[in-house]
Formats: sequence, structure tokens, C-alpha cells
Amino acid sequence: MLSPRIQFSLCGVGSCAVYGVIAWLSRAFIYGAGHRERPILEFLLLYAAVFLLYFWGIRALTRISESRSQLLLACLFAVLFRGIFFFSNPIQESDFYRYLWDGYVVAHGMNPYGVAPAAIFNREAGTEAYVRLLEANPHFTTILARVNHPTVPTIYPPVAQGVFALASLLAPGSLFGLRLLFFACDLGVGAVLLGLLRHFGLNAAWIVVYAWSPLVVKEIINSAHYDVVPTLCSLLAMTLMLRGHWLLGQGSLALAILGKLYPVVLVPFFVWRTWTRHGWASALCGLSVMLLVLGAGYWPFLGAGSGLWRGTATFAEEWQTNSFLFPLLQLFAPNRWAANVSVVVFLCGLLLVLMRRHDLHDFTDDRSFLWSNFAMLGAVLLLSPVADPWYFIWLAPLLCFFPRRAWLLLSGLLSLYYLSFYFMYRRETQVFHWVLWVEYLPFYGVLVYDWWKARSTHASASSTESSVRFGL
Repeated sequence: MLSPRIQFSLCGVGSCAVYGVIAWLSRAFIYGAGHRERPILEFLLLYAAVFLLYFWGIRALTRISESRSQLLLACLFAVLFRGIFFFSNPIQESDFYRYLWDGYVVAHGMNPYGVAPAAIFNREAGTEAYVRLLEANPHFTTILARVNHPTVPTIYPPVAQGVFALASLLAPGSLFGLRLLFFACDLGVGAVLLGLLRHFGLNAAWIVVYAWSPLVVKEIINSAHYDVVPTLCSLLAMTLMLRGHWLLGQGSLALAILGKLYPVVLVPFFVWRTWTRHGWASALCGLSVMLLVLGAGYWPFLGAGSGLWRGTATFAEEWQTNSFLFPLLQLFAPNRWAANVSVVVFLCGLLLVLMRRHDLHDFTDDRSFLWSNFAMLGAVLLLSPVADPWYFIWLAPLLCFFPRRAWLLLSGLLSLYYLSFYFMYRRETQVFHWVLWVEYLPFYGVLVYDWWKARSTHASASSTESSVRFGL
């Protein structure tokens, strides 16, 4: 029988090999070409293999005592996984074209919210300045033509625009430059996680729950999704709050909201914790700092007028991808906005439950605060009309502290999203509705079973390192 340390090392080596095959397979994913011939099924099989290795590695880690060498080995493999993907072709993703175009526009002092890419590409009236910018660098003609949802102005908030502009200044129109910047943010998440794990007295090697996650590796480096940036800001905000730097924490949360709007659901927890620890005056001061940072972020783009929110409004009114609960809500709602309101009402109810669950004294407990953030982000992910796999990055770092097997399972099952393209290329999109049941039902089954088992045994709602059970 192999020792847990050897098993862990074999999982790392095996994962490197599988990622290498996926990177080689990615050569078949060429923009606009060979849709039906793309090896989507082969990719999913390889993804399943690396996910099983990830699960096996976590299981081996539960039987390994803490050591510096083990942490270094875990981090080394995490970096290798990402390095393998740096020169791969993006697999079924094209969001980065919007990032590259927005960054080019902002880096040249122009407003990305004012005009939709299609209007620029078609040389419509009022787009002359953007057309001149486009003609100044012919490489961006191809990039602009590949921006998805081209009739909609950008939906990405100001911090996102700043990051895209920085990438454009460093390497204009370069996917490699984006990947390098997101990798740096990914390392930042890892550094903050190490500090948090030590804060809670946990084995630092538990960082593998985030750092080895196939979903995180694929979506940040191969797909070059930007979500790691607001994830870093929100995780840093939680860390600052736990360390007593409440003003900096709330400022960091405002940056996270400026990066992507979803962290706004965490504001009540931050205000509540500040109030319970430092009084209502400090809570109001922290809230004022948030509002000032948000205002400062949007100030340079106010010239876009109503265009500032046009992309976000379109997102809220029309987009729906890979969601399971939201389509069920729509069956009972008269229209899309009624379903949206139902989600907001449910989230407000969950917020009240979480805050009621902890009295003024208990809510200052660090684990309770972190758990409330985890639960709220999880609810947003499950109820959102758009539940793309990379949205799970928001939640992934907190799994290091609450490694519920249902959520770990979901991080693997979300890869079935890519089957939507397989069926779309064969004009069989209705089949994917059945795939959604396969994607989500195992998660909900394990979630309900674990909840029932915890209630029946009077188990604690909070995980500790000694009580983690992965059921493998």
C-alpha cells in the first residue's frame, strides 16, 4: 500500500500528464473552424480524469501531517498545472476578445461603455473616434470581429476596465499578456489563502483545494477568464475584516464590487460585523468609504450616460446559461423580471436567516463571518440565470475552509456545460436541457444527504480540519 505522501505526489504527476494532453488537444480548438470536429467529448473525459486525481489528492492530504516540504510540493504542482496551459488554445471560450478590445479603448483614454462593438465595426455615425483607434492597429480588426454579443456595450465594471487597460499597456492585443496578469492575481489569491489558513490554525497545504482545482486551472489560464480579479479583492476584503482592519476591508470589498457586481451581496455582513465590533459610527464610516470608492470608480465613465448600464441591463433581461434553478423559477413567474425579483427576495431572506442565526456576539466569530460569506456566494451561484463554470471561481477559495463534498463535486460537474457546444454544433440544443439534470442533481442529492445526516447526528455546521470527510 502506497503511503499518503506518495499517493499525493502521484496525483500531482498524473495531473501534469493529463493537463499536457489537454493542452495538446486544444490545438483542435481554432476560432471559427471545425466546430463539429472539435474533440469536446475527449476533453471532458480528460477533465473527468484530472478531477478524479484532484479528489484523490485531497483524500491523501487528509492523512498527511503538516510539513513545509508538503506545502512546497503542493504549490510547485499548482504552478506546473498553470504553466502547461499558458500556450494552449482556449477551449470553447472567447470572452477574452472583449477584454482585449475594452483594454485597448480604455488605455487610449476612451469610454468602452459608450458604443457597442458592432456599431464600430459597421462604421456607424458617432463612432468615428473608435474607428480611427481601430484603424491605428489592424490587429484589433480581428479582435473586434470576434467579440461575443457585439451589439451590446461592455458589461464589465470599472476595475475590470482598469485591469484590461493595464494588460493592453503591457502587451496590446495579447492573450498571453492577459494570462500573465490573471496568473499574478491567481498567485495573489494563493498568498491570501495561506495567510487565512494560518489565521484559523489549519494545515497550509489545504491550499490545494483551491490551487489544484481543475475548474480554477482551466478557467483562469486556458480560458483567460477575468473572475480571479474580483475574487482576489473579495477574499482580501474578508481577510482584512478578520484581522481587524475594517476600513481597509470595506474599501477592498468596494473594489471587488467595481470588479464584478456580485460581491454587493456581502455588504450587509461587512457592515454588521463592523457595527458589532466597533459600533454604529464605525459601521456608517465604513459604508461611506464603500460608497466613495464606488463613486470614484464610476466617475471617469459617466460620460457614457445611460450606456453605462445598457450592457448590465441586457444581461439581467436576456442572458441565461447553464442555470438549473432559474428556469424552474420562470415556470411559475409571469416574466423574466418577476423571476429576477424572486431571486432577489430569496437572497434577502437568506441574508436575514444568516444574520438571525448569529446573535450580536456570535457574529463576530471569525468562522461564522466566513461561513456567512460562503453561504451567500453559493446561493448567488445557484440562483443566477447565468451559472457559467468560471463563476465558481468566486467560491473556490472558501472551499479550503468549508470543503463540503457536494460543492467539490459541483466544481467537477460544471464542466458538463461544455456539452452545450457539442449539441449546438449538431443542432440538438434541446438535449442539453437533460444534461443540466445530470450536472446538478448529484450535487443537490449529496447536499441534502449531508444536511440530513448532520442534523440527525447534531453535527456542527462549521467544518474543522479534523472533521473533514470526503466520502471517497
